[in-house]
Amino acid sequence: MKDLDKNRITQFFESKSAEGEDFVTNTFADQSNDDGLQQLAHEHWDNTSSATVNLQHILNKIHFKINSETREKSVGQKIIHVYYRVAAILLVPILIGGLVLGNVSRNNIAYAQLKAPKGSRVQFTLPDGSTGNLNGGSTLIYATNFNAKRTVKLSGEGYFKVKKDAKRPFIVQTKYADVKVLGTQFDVCAYDRDQEMTTTLEKGSVEVTNKESSTITMLKPGQQNRLNMLTGEMHNENVKTDLYTSWKDNLLRFDNAPFGEVIKKMERWYGVKIILEKSLQYSERYTMTIKTESLREMLQLLKLTTPINYKIKNDMVYIEKPS
Repeated sequence: MKDLDKNRITQFFESKSAEGEDFVTNTFADQSNDDGLQQLAHEHWDNTSSATVNLQHILNKIHFKINSETREKSVGQKIIHVYYRVAAILLVPILIGGLVLGNVSRNNIAYAQLKAPKGSRVQFTLPDGSTGNLNGGSTLIYATNFNAKRTVKLSGEGYFKVKKDAKRPFIVQTKYADVKVLGTQFDVCAYDRDQEMTTTLEKGSVEVTNKESSTITMLKPGQQNRLNMLTGEMHNENVKTDLYTSWKDNLLRFDNAPFGEVIKKMERWYGVKIILEKSLQYSERYTMTIKTESLREMLQLLKLTTPINYKIKNDMVYIEKPS
């Protein structure tokens, strides 16, 4: 790929205008340019001074192009394919930071899929302007015609700041419950391995529908809904919401939390699997905040307060009683 072409692509994505859009679209549509485009992406990564690169404007352009496409279906599908390839190539550097963007198709409807690998936290912007965060090991799926029906499917944990639209409710679908809002800020934690699904409300109001019993409950700010995935029972309670939402700000907070909860959240925070010796039955409770501490530093802190030994092997951590 010529340097002049690379410069035109860089200028397009750095600008706010649509000038050069046809050239960029055609360039990405030609798969023979992939090597040059990937090289350009890596050059951009190498030249940046931070491990956090803001390419949100690129995603916004991709969403805008997909959702504003009004041509016939065959052309529209081609455009969608091209612009997902734009994302797949230009977001190569961000994969290092933890974002995976893909697309799937069901019943002739295209879907976007966002993934946050274990140990990462990923910010996202939806086509309607709503924003949010995905916690490690989470997946979010939504149709590319999202503005027509604001529905997302969540596996894992997500924090949402929903743009208000009284005519089009925003729905988060999980395996066990649906969370319906008009415009608010809330957290949904629904990992398949957990025994509970929680919905924590910071602002506005949300409606939680239990899929098993069809029971509906409303939350007020400062409340959390707990749904037992085994029994189907659910209830609301007042909580300190920042204990459940601070992860989006790269803070992991515990307030009188049991040992098991600390271990579970550490697994997701650091992207590791923690194996506990079966005889471990500690009743200690912990109050602390994790900011920039490494995995080894956190394990050492636990060792100072709890009688344990630990071993780290690749992405596995073994915790056992001291000999």
